[in-house]
Amino acid sequence: MPALTFYIDAPLQSWGASSKFQNRETNSFPTKSALIGILAAALGIDKWDSDEAEKLQVLTALKLTVVKLFKEKAPITRLSDFHTIGGGYDKVLQKMHISSKASGGSFGTVITRRSYLNDARFIALFEGEQSLLEKIQIALLNPTWGLWFGRKHCLPASPLSPTLADDPQTALDALLDLLPDYLPAPLQSLEYQRESDEGVFFQSDQPVAFGQHHGAVPQPYTARGIVHHRPDAS
Repeated sequence: MPALTFYIDAPLQSWGASSKFQNRETNSFPTKSALIGILAAALGIDKWDSDEAEKLQVLTALKLTVVKLFKEKAPITRLSDFHTIGGGYDKVLQKMHISSKASGGSFGTVITRRSYLNDARFIALFEGEQSLLEKIQIALLNPTWGLWFGRKHCLPASPLSPTLADDPQTALDALLDLLPDYLPAPLQSLEYQRESDEGVFFQSDQPVAFGQHHGAVPQPYTARGIVHHRPDAS
């Protein structure tokens, strides 16, 4: 089956799968919802459009494998950042020493902690119809909107270099040839399966709709099965 690969490289990445409220953790690998969001941004799919869910369904039907790249003497570490939401004073609140929202209001400042992966590198590999992958490749080279890896300040440090081939292994090898500092082994892959299989675990990061106007959608994400595997180093 035709496959499209692209490179994920940034000093900071954040891939939240279940984090809510004040503690925002990151997965150790990119979530499908975030990667589909990248494709949607590149293609110019507006989350406020009434047909956004139908457009996303075409993308989420693609099979995805994420490959984690390792480099000697460059381990992946985590950063925990301290944030505050709110703050700032108006004349009345300042006299009372009460924090306010940036947009107004009088609730106190909220403290949040957000985690990031440091210097992580991955390859995203999508499998699907040739015509759709060609359209995505063109869009990734000239995206409609900005692309980032989890949060808006997690900007790519290297070109995504989208590479299209007739099969997954050829697409992976072609992209690896552009990354001379990395070897194809050992690679840890995380294969997203549409059906249950031995060793599968489930994660709710299959996007249904990103736009908040989809009140009829009971859940913005659905669960998918994921399988971890490590190819032989030979």
